[in-house]
Amino acid sequence: MNDDQLVILRIDSSMRQTGSVSRLLADEAIAQLHAGIPDAEIILRDLKAGVGHVNSAWREASLETTSSRSSEDRAILAQSDALKTEVERADIVVFAVPIYNFSIPAALKAWVDMVCRNNVDGATALSMPKPTYRKQALVILTSNHTLAGASDEFATGFLQHILAFLGCSEINIVDATGLADEKTVKLAAAHDKIKSICQHVTSQNISAAAE
Repeated sequence: MNDDQLVILRIDSSMRQTGSVSRLLADEAIAQLHAGIPDAEIILRDLKAGVGHVNSAWREASLETTSSRSSEDRAILAQSDALKTEVERADIVVFAVPIYNFSIPAALKAWVDMVCRNNVDGATALSMPKPTYRKQALVILTSNHTLAGASDEFATGFLQHILAFLGCSEINIVDATGLADEKTVKLAAAHDKIKSICQHVTSQNISAAAE
C-alpha cells in the first residue's frame, strides 16, 4: 500500500443487485473517477451483504478502552473497525443511495452507526474536534417518487450532516429522484452532473498531488 496513493471508497446501499439505478450511476461515477485518477485504489463496500446493528453487547464493547477489551469485545467490534478504517483511509467517498420510505436504507443507517461509533448517543457531537483530514463525497440519490429537498424527504439533510461529521469538506449530490416521471430527462441530467462533478474532483486531486 502506497501512503501517497489516493483512495476512493464506494458504498452501495441498494438492496437490489440488478435493475438498481443508484448502482448504475455509481458505476459511471467510479469509471470516470478511475479514468481521471488511474492510480487510485478503489474500495468497494456493498451493504446489501448485511451490516451489524448496535446492541447491548456491541455498545458495552465500544465503551471499553482499546487495551481493556476482551477477545470477545474485539470480535464484536471487528466489522465496525473494518468499516471505520475504510472511511479513515478514503480521500473520496461515493455513496449510491436509493430513498426508502422517505429516507436512507436501513443498511446505510446501520453503517453510519458502525462508523460513528463514539457518537452513537450523540453525546460527543458538540465537543468533537474538527477532523484534520479532508475528504470529498459524491452522493447519488435516487427514487421513484420522493423528491430531493421536498418536505417529506429526510435523506439529504441527514447525509450532509453525517458526512460533514466524518470530515467531508466537500459534499456533491446528484439528484436522480422522482424517476417515475420523465425518467429519461432526469437520468440525462444526472449523467451530466456526474460528469461535471467527477471532472471537478479529479482535477482537484491531480492538482493536490502535484503540489
